[in-house]
Amino acid sequence: MKKLFTSPLLLGGLLSFAFYFAVHKGWIAHPLIYRYFAGHPVEYITAVMFFVGFAILAVKLLSVVSQRQLLRNTPVLPPQDTKADVRYIPSYVDKIRQYEKNNGTSVLTQRLIKALQFVHRCGKADALDDELRSLADSAAVKADADYGLVRLILWAVPMVGFLGTVIGITAALDNLDLNTINESSKKLSAGLAVAFDTTGLAMTLDVLLFFIQFLVHREEMNLLGETERLSGEELRGRFGVSESSAGLLAEPCPLAPAAFVEALRQSAAELTALRKETLQQTEALQRVLGNHSELLQLEERLRSNLVTLANVGNFEETVNSLAAVIHLLNSNRRMELKAV
Repeated sequence: MKKLFTSPLLLGGLLSFAFYFAVHKGWIAHPLIYRYFAGHPVEYITAVMFFVGFAILAVKLLSVVSQRQLLRNTPVLPPQDTKADVRYIPSYVDKIRQYEKNNGTSVLTQRLIKALQFVHRCGKADALDDELRSLADSAAVKADADYGLVRLILWAVPMVGFLGTVIGITAALDNLDLNTINESSKKLSAGLAVAFDTTGLAMTLDVLLFFIQFLVHREEMNLLGETERLSGEELRGRFGVSESSAGLLAEPCPLAPAAFVEALRQSAAELTALRKETLQQTEALQRVLGNHSELLQLEERLRSNLVTLANVGNFEETVNSLAAVIHLLNSNRRMELKAV
């Protein structure tokens, strides 16, 4: 619910409604307001876009001011003369949580908690400086990305103004009639007035919004710089550096949380099971291929046996034919002996 009421789009819509409600009720009765803000639908669109961008920057500015007030209540952690052990980091986090309950959540306390959690995961503070710089860079990138909609509005407002210019000039040329030059000149001037008024309003609001964005962005970058300085003062030198890495480059620290590590372990187990299954399938395939080669050898032997059997069958036929010839010759011989 709080985010709904602090939504820049909602606040921009409410500002636009309040402004035009006051204009049409006559509470704001200046003739320039009527001319430049309520003379054409394009001017309404331009004003609404400006109020939305202004609401975004107003919310950002209020957040920066409130965060600066919280930075005055420092240090967050009590100072100490001796080097602390990383095992006591949970107690430091509890102290920061208690500080947030008493004073409110700030970018500094969130930065300290993230850095302490990093050191606690590593079990040593060798890479603390690199982590602080990484957190500062991430915060700067995120803060710069929050101005994306404002930059879009800064680009779109002049385009809408030029659209009004095109509409005004088109209307002026459409109403131009040389036969009734007196009447058409009035309509021509009215169309040109719309053309130049929309462009003038768009350029003025765009420049104004650009300067507001510049001021708010500078204040936020100063806030982030101050947060980086204070977080370094709070944590640098608080923990001892391990002897194994003294004078050397800090060893890489596992940045993944326990859930992610567990997921990696499960993935490794699944890969191992898949590897075993693949090996089993490979062995089975090799056995199948081996059996296939044996079948080929058996097939070759069977073919040679069939050829041999075929040859044997022809030999038996030849023997039978010779036996029949011999039997016929014997019969003829007996007949000749009887005749003698």
